Amino acid sequence: MKYRLILAEDEPAAAEHVYDLIRLYCPRFELAAAAENGAEAFELARKHRPSIVLTDIRMPVMDGLELIKRLHEELPDIKTIILSGYQDFEYAQTALRHGAADYLLKPISPGTMRKTLDRIIPLLEDAGDRRRRELLKRLLGGRPPSGEELRQGFTAPVYTAAISRKNGLPSRFAGALCFADAAGFADAASPGNTGDGAESGAFDFYGRDQMESIRLAPGASPLSQEALRHIRRLYEDGPGYITTVALEEPFPIEELPGIIKFLYSALDRSIVIMKSQTLSLCRAGGLPRKQSFQGAGDLKQSIAYFLKEKNAGQLKKLLAALLDRCRREERPQIYVEEPVRLFLEQVRLEGKESAGETPVDEGLEFMLDDAFFYAASYNELQESLFFILEKNLPLPQDAICKVDTPEFWGLIRVYVDTHLSGALSLQSLCAHFGISQTYMSRLFRKYSGLSFISYLTGLRIERAKQLLASGDILVKDAAAMTGFSDQ
Repeated sequence: MKYRLILAEDEPAAAEHVYDLIRLYCPRFELAAAAENGAEAFELARKHRPSIVLTDIRMPVMDGLELIKRLHEELPDIKTIILSGYQDFEYAQTALRHGAADYLLKPISPGTMRKTLDRIIPLLEDAGDRRRRELLKRLLGGRPPSGEELRQGFTAPVYTAAISRKNGLPSRFAGALCFADAAGFADAASPGNTGDGAESGAFDFYGRDQMESIRLAPGASPLSQEALRHIRRLYEDGPGYITTVALEEPFPIEELPGIIKFLYSALDRSIVIMKSQTLSLCRAGGLPRKQSFQGAGDLKQSIAYFLKEKNAGQLKKLLAALLDRCRREERPQIYVEEPVRLFLEQVRLEGKESAGETPVDEGLEFMLDDAFFYAASYNELQESLFFILEKNLPLPQDAICKVDTPEFWGLIRVYVDTHLSGALSLQSLCAHFGISQTYMSRLFRKYSGLSFISYLTGLRIERAKQLLASGDILVKDAAAMTGFSDQ
């Protein structure tokens, strides 16, 4: 990738000398335009949006210092460098105060020019990342940038894309980001611009939550196996499975919102609990087919019979058999949820009525959402669903009531607070306190108003802020001390 420059210099010989230095000794840069005064350079910067403006100090109409000031007010991503033959420290101070990245004295040697521009490249890369994230935020949030803005941020004529997700579907109630509100695409910490050599210029960013990564790569070739492996490595920590859907056909950047919607629909119809998989799709082939559940009538009759007989053991076996059938058929999660929801809804309604109680909704949808969201295997899902089943049957709840107290919640908070630096997970927390994942999730929502992941992430961020505010600790050390695997 080449970075574009604009030169503001009113002396033709000096301008020609700078042009030759860039052309001969700075291969990663190219001169996009030249101006003879600051006002002209400012308008050229508005038009071309270069990475750098090189400007003399003393020019007619608008001098270099005023140009730098206006650029950093209106176009803050553009880096500026002062070129001057006046060895006046006050000029340098003023230029730096207005945001100049460097100050070079004429005549400029090839080595000085090359070192100065190379030193600015990391700043340009950071600015480019911020610009692309902002463009993505606007593009995916329904406020698309102009075609010129998109072409400046995403320079390739076409792109390919893939989405990877760790474990199950995103939670509907955990504050997960929806497609229409694209703030998470731009504002969440990005897994990173990889630089892994798989695709030069590839860009990774979070999807609907932090369990999902989207890769956007330039070029017409489908994402390589190396690139797909990189995406999967982002989420290899901890138990679970990863589903990746990749688009085989290239598309211009303007089509990204529709591409993301297509890939989300394909991903949501493809996630199979406990099965890691990579799927390559094309839009002409359409989305994966929906799956219907056969035998719902017989299942309903069996539930009614065992409820009438008050046989909780047989109901558990019936639910276990339903899950085992879904596992053997490798049914996508979205098509497992439907019969499970119908099963538990019937138990809730008929079970309460048979006990002479009014079947009030006690948050079944929330509990089901948590059960599927946190389950990394069918065994974990079954454990959580058994707990929900027991909650909706007329069975003694004394043991459950004892843990649903502020005192018990206090113990959980202390444990989480003192184990931030370790590999803390909902599963390990449940194992320590001896309660199900579904009920643990419910305690977090009741007493903190947050999901476990949101609570843990927020706590880690606050602790990291406190450590960094002390001023004597490195970012990588703060990350390690607060449980972040990547600084």
